Amino acid sequence: MRFWWQLRMPYREVSLEQLSLNVSQPKLDVLNQLISAIRTSHAEIDAWVATTQDAFPVIQDRGFRAASGGGG
Repeated sequence: MRFWWQLRMPYREVSLEQLSLNVSQPKLDVLNQLISAIRTSHAEIDAWVATTQDAFPVIQDRGFRAASGGGG
C-alpha cells in the first residue's frame, strides 16, 4: 500500500528524462509497463511480475544477507 501511495504523489524525485538517461531502454520499457499495471489492477501487477521476473531476475544482495545473519 505504501508503494502505491508513493507512486500516486504529485511530486517526482526522479524525472522520466533523468530515468531515461540512466536506465537502458529495455528496462525503461519494463518500468513503464509496471506503472501501467499499477494504474490498472492487482491482477495486472501479478501478470507483470510473472512475465518480468524471468527477463530481469531479482538481484540477491549478498552483503545484506550476510549482515543480517542469513549467511551466504
